[in-house]
Amino acid sequence: MRFVRRLGVRGLTLALIALACAHCGSVKGAARGSKAADASDDGQAAVDGGTDVDPDDDAGSSITPDAASFDSGGPAIVVGTGSDSCATATPIALSGMNPRSDLMATTVGANHDIDAPCSTDQAPDTFYKFAINKRVMVYADTFGATWDTVLFLLSDSCVPITTTTTNGDAVCNDNGCGTSQSQIVALLEPGSYRLGLTGRGNAQGSATIHFEWARAGSGTVSQLPAGNSVQVGTTAGSEGNIDGLSNDCTAAGPENSYWFARCPSDPAQTLSASTCGGASFESVVSVQVPKSAPAVASAYRCNRDGCGGLQGRLNTPIPAGAGLGVVSVDGEGGSDVGPYTMTVTYTP
Repeated sequence: MRFVRRLGVRGLTLALIALACAHCGSVKGAARGSKAADASDDGQAAVDGGTDVDPDDDAGSSITPDAASFDSGGPAIVVGTGSDSCATATPIALSGMNPRSDLMATTVGANHDIDAPCSTDQAPDTFYKFAINKRVMVYADTFGATWDTVLFLLSDSCVPITTTTTNGDAVCNDNGCGTSQSQIVALLEPGSYRLGLTGRGNAQGSATIHFEWARAGSGTVSQLPAGNSVQVGTTAGSEGNIDGLSNDCTAAGPENSYWFARCPSDPAQTLSASTCGGASFESVVSVQVPKSAPAVASAYRCNRDGCGGLQGRLNTPIPAGAGLGVVSVDGEGGSDVGPYTMTVTYTP
């Protein structure tokens, strides 16, 4: 099982100080609704949420500084202890406005239920469950724990997931970022899943599982390389998966996404993503970093027309520490698709 490759680009995980879109598109007509989460029959919450908007061809955009620091966005949603049995796993109530939860887990006093596929000689385990009705990137870590943890994803029928979902992912992890704690990240299609925590050998204890999610594009999803890079791709299709998270930008077209995961020692940075001169369609650049929520609703920032033309340009703060991020190239409308070149840089 492959581990998450450290993105040592000196950081990645949103905060605030954004050069985000101050007027990336005005709302044309009434929003079609805002659903933070839909409850499923077994008490789980299914990811949906956001506010859909219609295109406004007359709207321009600009990017102006947001007077905030590189701190994380605020408190995560707190979820209680997991279940000793995978079959009765504790639900994670996912929120469309705050896509991050702290799971207050402990394996002390639990039994060993299921073998994690990336570890041997395992200890007691505990389980959570969640449901998603959109394609998402899911992330979890146990950084801060004082014992040798193992995190792993399972199907709704409690079968461990053993195949990779995108290059560079980790559906099971023992030692993340060179520590004895764990870090997993995976691209998941709509459905119900389980998350397990156990220990290597006879290790057991309490841990805060930092659980995050972000919408993934309807097209290709790839790991963003470490360091500055140029990404070349083509969007295709008639509709996307990320539209509706915010009124800031109209972004109803198909998307390609690039994810990153960082380590606890990674410092704060600013991520700059631009399609300036690199697209002939009305492109939108967006970034989701759950750690910026709830100060940034849905942890979503976007820009279109930031280059004075059809392309987007976005500067987004990444706070220090571990977490998930997703950068996407989108289109304003369903017919806004085609080849693009996106330049990604980091400062300092």
